[in-house]
Amino acid sequence: MEATKGGVITRTHAEDVLELPKILRSLSNFCCTGPGKNRALDLRPLADQEAVELELEKVQKIDRTGESADFFVPFEPGDLQSRVNAEAFLTLGDFMELRKFFSSVRSLRNEFKTSRLQEFFADLHDHGALQHELDKRIDDSGVMKDDASPKLAQIRNRKKRVNQRLRDCLNNMLRAQPGMFTEPIVVERAGHFVLPVRSNFKKQVRGIIHSFSNSGETVFIEPEAVAEDAALVMELDEEERLEIEAILRQLTDLIRSNVNAIEDDIDCVVDLDLLFAKMRFARDLRASRPVFDRGLRMFNAFHPVLKRINEQVVPLNLELNSGKRVLLISGPNAGGKTVVLKTVGLAALMAKCGLFIPADEGSSLPFFGEIYADIGDEQSIESQLSTFAAHLKQIKTALEGNGNSLVLLDELMSQTSVEEGSALAAAVLDELSRAENVVLATTHNENLKIFVSNRNDMLNAGMEYTDRPTYRLILGVPQPSNAMHLARALGIKQVVLDKASSYLDEDKVSLNRLFEDLSKEHKLVEEERKRLADLVSSYESKLSAFNTKKKQESDEMKAKYRNELKKAKRDIERLIKDLRKEGPRPDTIHKTRSFFNDRMETERQAEPYHPGVGELVRIRELRRIGQVVAEKGGKYKISLENIYYWVEPTDIESLKERGGTRG
Repeated sequence: MEATKGGVITRTHAEDVLELPKILRSLSNFCCTGPGKNRALDLRPLADQEAVELELEKVQKIDRTGESADFFVPFEPGDLQSRVNAEAFLTLGDFMELRKFFSSVRSLRNEFKTSRLQEFFADLHDHGALQHELDKRIDDSGVMKDDASPKLAQIRNRKKRVNQRLRDCLNNMLRAQPGMFTEPIVVERAGHFVLPVRSNFKKQVRGIIHSFSNSGETVFIEPEAVAEDAALVMELDEEERLEIEAILRQLTDLIRSNVNAIEDDIDCVVDLDLLFAKMRFARDLRASRPVFDRGLRMFNAFHPVLKRINEQVVPLNLELNSGKRVLLISGPNAGGKTVVLKTVGLAALMAKCGLFIPADEGSSLPFFGEIYADIGDEQSIESQLSTFAAHLKQIKTALEGNGNSLVLLDELMSQTSVEEGSALAAAVLDELSRAENVVLATTHNENLKIFVSNRNDMLNAGMEYTDRPTYRLILGVPQPSNAMHLARALGIKQVVLDKASSYLDEDKVSLNRLFEDLSKEHKLVEEERKRLADLVSSYESKLSAFNTKKKQESDEMKAKYRNELKKAKRDIERLIKDLRKEGPRPDTIHKTRSFFNDRMETERQAEPYHPGVGELVRIRELRRIGQVVAEKGGKYKISLENIYYWVEPTDIESLKERGGTRG
């Protein structure tokens, strides 16, 4: 999944308004590496649906395996390439980071060699030879080893001998006149070995003064006796530095010749880090993979930022088929209209970023070309735009789009007069629909609700309000604004409310009452629909249980008949054997005739029985008792545990003939 690599990200107006950057910051917290975090923050919605589908498939595959991984990268992608091209040699610290990276890549290759995710790691290179060269020269503490080169070994050995000779000389001086020194130790100051001489003896020790103690009682002097060796040490230090630089140049040349493979692996690991972060983020949100389809369907969707503030947020359920391109949402202030717009808009942006969306499995949405959002106060003092002009500017951008976009319009044209605002709003919705955009708009404008109700390509909806907002979206029925209810709930004086009521247009009052009545009727219908759905579910459950029991009894009956058939076969074979052995003796013939008469009686066709309505009868095959509730066309409808069967007369028998109502 490509994200912008480096530079400052310029977000669209919709991305900022719908709070995509906040979501990406949360995503970045699930990344292991700094470059991975940066790539998460830089994610942009993609225009290529195939690329998005591929990314979502990868995230889902990682989720299904349940596997996890730790990642490490030493540099931002491209940084190593720039440095080896611009610098003579890398530092020891750089090589330590590269050692760690090569080791991490090797571990990932081995760990996922037989995994179902092996394909994700297959392109990582084997840097064993490079790692071996670094291990040979640099120890685990980040210091160049003595044997990194023969010359370095020679310099360091010589340096050790000179240092030891210098220390021996200084220790001899300490032992010879201990009273001259504040402590009997050799001290190092600025790379020089010095003695802590008491200040009153400083003239008696010829040499170079390097520093004084804070109290002034001690003078740190490098004696003349070691000056020559001290100079030699400095010379050897310089030779050592130059040799280490030469080795670093050699190692840098090795890295430079392999830099493309290393950069590929850095980029690959950063991508993997982001992929695994997307999986962990989806699990944290309990998000699901979006399905791209012509219709817009959100099941138990929510806005993650709002969910973080309020865990009990009411989920959004919305189904808008492809024939309906405009959804006009009405209802009270603070009823959740804007949240609906933001929830749908953010889900669309997240999907285009290759992220799972905060909604139940099966939620779907079109793959929108662009997403436009005119939400909130758009006033701009800097550009000298009024609130209305700023809103018009955002709407103009959407109107000039290429279609197949998601357009979110909050409080459409509410910043101007009702008459002109209604006309403009209707024209905007019409034009956006004709361009095959999907539009979600909010309004308090009754004229606009009526306009939408007369369009086949548009649908009214509203946020439910009982005695308070429920934050549930109701499709198909516009909702009144309930300004009077809200004013009363907030304690506005009754005299003001009464006066306001007298100013209301009676037609508008009647319309609002109609909306309220429709809403109540819709709620009753929904409750009845739910009750019927529960009944159907209960019936299907009982039917399933009955069919299971019926199959079990049928299987038992078949098994019984098979056993009887086997027994009959054995009896026949025995009779045949007796006939062959003893001949047609009277008792043998009688036994044979009795056997076949019994079997024929068992297999005789059942006599039809014609019961009366209300009579209790037995269903032969099920061997269960039921009540006759109807008769039609020679068949009888039998009630059995609230399940009804139409059966033939030959399928039932009288309980009287069988001796009562025994089950």
